[in-house]
Amino acid sequence: MLFRSMMLCFMLTALCGAQPQKVVTIFPFHFASTNPSEKQAIEELNAFFYDLFAGQLASTDYFEVVDRQHMQELLGEVTLQQSGLTEQVIELGKMKGAELAIFGTVTKVGSQTFLTMKIVDIATAVIIKAIKQKGSLNKPDELALEAGYDFMQGLSQALYQRYGVSSINPDASAKAGLKEFLKGRDLIQQAVIANDSGDRKNMKKFKEEGEKCLEKAYQFKELQPAIERYREEVLANLP
Repeated sequence: MLFRSMMLCFMLTALCGAQPQKVVTIFPFHFASTNPSEKQAIEELNAFFYDLFAGQLASTDYFEVVDRQHMQELLGEVTLQQSGLTEQVIELGKMKGAELAIFGTVTKVGSQTFLTMKIVDIATAVIIKAIKQKGSLNKPDELALEAGYDFMQGLSQALYQRYGVSSINPDASAKAGLKEFLKGRDLIQQAVIANDSGDRKNMKKFKEEGEKCLEKAYQFKELQPAIERYREEVLANLP
């Protein structure tokens, strides 16, 4: 009887351990700009980073990511301010029952743009990791490539150091996959625009070209969770 009880406890512990244990919120990078092209570039970067981070976290089976649509609905009611941004993120994260938050800021100094990503423990308000990357909003794909690679590495290190959880840790070759992923996303976005305007011919053309790029990117194991999420949430809505 004692042996059975011990086995039952072990099985229950194992089952519970297989379930997501920590909820994570991923916030868009904060950037106050009235320039339409800059705002568009940041929106594209935010979508790209969300896919990367959500895919990386989901690959561990240890984290549950708050759905992007739910976060957008929540943020639709709030205007985040640069001053006290960390405190605002913590409060909003608590509203979603999150224990970890990923957020960032975009700062322009002359022609240079600096992206800073932070990972914060909501319960303790401790910044676990902060990573900065510079580039130009005039070249958003290049900025996304460099920042995406550094941020994925930084997130992997933070999760292992803080929680002992191994996650995707891209090596230098992953940049080739990131480049294909970016090209594929750009082409799929053009397919979405063509579909919305009723241009089925170009929609099909852009979709096929985009899917080829995603297939190339999928060869890199580090990107597979992000690409799978992207296919489910975007490609699945195209005919």
